[in-house]
Amino acid sequence: MLGNMTVSPADGEIILVRRRKHRQLLATLLLSADVPVPGHRLTQALWDDAPPPSADRNLKTYIYALRRLLSPEAPRSAPIKTHGTGYLIELHGGELDLLTFRDHVRRGRRAARDDSAETACHHLEYALDLWRGEPLQDARGSLWLDEAARRLAEERLGAVEELVELQLGMGRHVEAVARLRPEAAAHPLNERLWGRLMHALHLSGDRPAALRAYEQLRKTLAEEAGLDPGEAIRELHRSILAAGSTNSAAHVPGGSTNSATSVPSGSAVPVPDPAGPPSPDGAAPPRQLPRDLTGFVGRVEELVRLRSLLAPWDGARPHHVVAITGAPGSGKSALAVRAAHAVAGFFPGGQLYANLHGATPGIRRLEPLDVLGRFLRDLGTPPHAVPDDVDQAAAMWRSLLHGRQTLVVLDDAADLAQIRPLLSVPEGNAILATSRESFALVDDCVRMWIGRLRRAEAAAMFAKLVGAERAAMDARATGRLLDLCGGLPLAVGIVGARLANRPGWAVSALVERLEDERRRLHELEAGDVAVRSSLAVSYDLLSGGTSLDRTAARALRLIGMLEVPDVTPYVVAALLDGPVELAERALERLVDAHLVECDEPGRYRLHDLVRLFAREQAIQEDPESRLGGLGRALEAYTATARTAMKLSGQQRSITVPELEIGAAPAPLSSGEQAYEWLKRERANLLSAASQGIASSEEKAVRLGFTLALEIFWHLHSAGSRADLLTIAHQLAATGELMGDREVESIGRYHLAIAFVLSYRHSDAALHFEKLLALSRELSDPHGEQRALGGLAHTHIAMSRYQEAIRYAEAQQDTCRLLGYRVGEQYAMSMIGWAYQGLGELDQARTVLERALTEYRESTTVTQEGWLFETLGDVHLELEDPVSAKTCYERGLTIVRAAKMPVAEPHFLLGLARSCRLLGELDRTADYLAQTLALSRATGNDVVEQEALEEEKAVLAARGT
Repeated sequence: MLGNMTVSPADGEIILVRRRKHRQLLATLLLSADVPVPGHRLTQALWDDAPPPSADRNLKTYIYALRRLLSPEAPRSAPIKTHGTGYLIELHGGELDLLTFRDHVRRGRRAARDDSAETACHHLEYALDLWRGEPLQDARGSLWLDEAARRLAEERLGAVEELVELQLGMGRHVEAVARLRPEAAAHPLNERLWGRLMHALHLSGDRPAALRAYEQLRKTLAEEAGLDPGEAIRELHRSILAAGSTNSAAHVPGGSTNSATSVPSGSAVPVPDPAGPPSPDGAAPPRQLPRDLTGFVGRVEELVRLRSLLAPWDGARPHHVVAITGAPGSGKSALAVRAAHAVAGFFPGGQLYANLHGATPGIRRLEPLDVLGRFLRDLGTPPHAVPDDVDQAAAMWRSLLHGRQTLVVLDDAADLAQIRPLLSVPEGNAILATSRESFALVDDCVRMWIGRLRRAEAAAMFAKLVGAERAAMDARATGRLLDLCGGLPLAVGIVGARLANRPGWAVSALVERLEDERRRLHELEAGDVAVRSSLAVSYDLLSGGTSLDRTAARALRLIGMLEVPDVTPYVVAALLDGPVELAERALERLVDAHLVECDEPGRYRLHDLVRLFAREQAIQEDPESRLGGLGRALEAYTATARTAMKLSGQQRSITVPELEIGAAPAPLSSGEQAYEWLKRERANLLSAASQGIASSEEKAVRLGFTLALEIFWHLHSAGSRADLLTIAHQLAATGELMGDREVESIGRYHLAIAFVLSYRHSDAALHFEKLLALSRELSDPHGEQRALGGLAHTHIAMSRYQEAIRYAEAQQDTCRLLGYRVGEQYAMSMIGWAYQGLGELDQARTVLERALTEYRESTTVTQEGWLFETLGDVHLELEDPVSAKTCYERGLTIVRAAKMPVAEPHFLLGLARSCRLLGELDRTADYLAQTLALSRATGNDVVEQEALEEEKAVLAARGT
């Protein structure tokens, strides 16, 4: 909206809104994003106070046209929603430039209030860069929209003025002038803007330009308005004339410079001198910073924060010690050098630099006395006068830095001990250190952790290295290559260098090499730079360290062998076969060494490349322990999953084979806690089960199989169709691979159930038939009755009702012989459902009600809820919406208590249909909205389509 209106879907081409009325309507809705706009407001925006007689009908037509434009495939899913007699447009974060602009302006103001001027400037600059011209350029034409555009322009101008005030307060006068010139030209009669421009020009040292600006304003006012400049502008003009060339600050009309940085009248404006004064002995200050990298990209927020710490905008002293920490290869050194160059002018005493080689393979790391001696000599101390005692050298170091204002960059420190003697420097000096360690124990130290590059930053870095055209030639391959690098700057730099040196290679050729995990670390080498060797330094320090360090190194190896997204101390304790407290200490040690990432308390994960490295070490150093570690981890997951399923009250598989589990479960004390654990650990449980099933060790296979069965019905209840199918296929294949017919039978049953949930009923029937034959071969009546019940279900779904009844009656007979009442009740419910399909509704109702009454004590929660749904459907067909509504309400209560989100949309849709038939259209709309939201969340396309059809029925009932 901040210019010509543009609609750009995230995954498609720009949508052209060709008709002015459509643009005006869309603009009006966007101006009140996420807030309902009454119909009369929309009418006014389109036609002022003279709407045509057909205005209401035209408005609906325009709304429909916009919905078709924004969502051609499914207009009803477009973000424009009906709300009473009006409409609203639903937006998410980042979807509208106006909202993004306002958000960054708010954040900028907040930062300014918190005295974070650099951050405030960053946000305001970002906000203003969103503007592409006059607001609503191609959507004006009514008085209401013209006024809205004027207000937006004022918002922008206000942000400009706030940014300029900050820039002037920070001494960035030239930037303020550059920002003000075009604004003043666009507003030739705005005295406030011209006053700020005059003030900025004066502070920047261009007094003649400031005086010319005044003359231009005076002339324009006289010619176009017949007025003289106001008293405030004339006073500013006199102040500039009186100040001569001293660059004094002067009063600005409509605002003043920041009180912390105002310059008293007649004093010179202090500007950092990049050259700096000579040192006390007359020698030039040291300038030891390495060359700034031309290929450096990104890290904008980090650079802003480093600048505010090392060169505070209000002229305060720099922070004492700033440490940049992060994983191997994360770009700590490059960031430190870039930041040091950015603030070099604020340290007239010079810049000292030392690479401490704390993590450089094959090079001895520097000792504290080595560094002190080098710096003392660089500061003018004769070599023979440099002490050979660390404490004496540190004392001389502090004396020489007194009053100097020197920036000291200590790059690649191995640990705190390596640099501790250098840290206590006099005020006005600053230490900028980089390390893989956390530096948590350094007094008065600000620690900045840097992680992976953002995707856009990694792409920009890669494009600089290989050329933008080559990077864009195969965008999909480039994207995959960056994914394989995992946002690690070292890895991105290596693949960029390799391709730059091989101009004949396509990006996809290197992707193909990196896809093979066994050789990925080998491919991430360029000359003497390699990801593997960078990681090896940190790992070797742990392996040769204290007892805790060695435990941490072992934990890293074992975690690397476990193919899960993240781990908890409980799981790592199982891997180590030790106490949880030790596992947590080892994990925290790995975090401090930046070999493990911790995004939230108690959860730890490995970068993909660190995982590959850890796996290599496990295979080389610990082959037997790694196999035992996988088994212990699977036991821990299985024990806790079993406990969680029992505590949470969810349906459990009755076919889980007996398997001795030695591990104790993680401490879970309530059903709610157990359910949350299952949700939070779902990805880990799936991955661990899959890894176990695919193992070459029979015990691990059986543990993985058992774990998958334990969580199967949790996945079913949550509606995780894709996960359920994946794990079910593995379950079905396990028995065949093991040559175990009982295991095969169990796997076949669960695969059929997964197909049922995915509405693949013919596939499900095929596997139920195979299960029936297998169960009869094994003389397994329980397996036989499960297969019969499954065949009854799938045949009903395929509208083969008579066959379904035969299968259900056979299941009933088998269950009576077994005394298995749950199976009998299930069979009866299938018979009732089949009668419904045959149109024998009274008989269906009688059977279903008897099933509820006779088997209530023995039935499962799942079956009782499902019975209420089917009975509700029957009541609807009998044109009894009151009874239907009661059934759906009771069923919904049951499945919600059982935490079965996959079932909820069915009941909500039934309630919507019941309410429509009862004339309760507002409640119908509410139930439909919930149905659509939940069906989409659980991936239920069938119910979603039925709900959309029901929406049409509601519109027809409303007469719209």
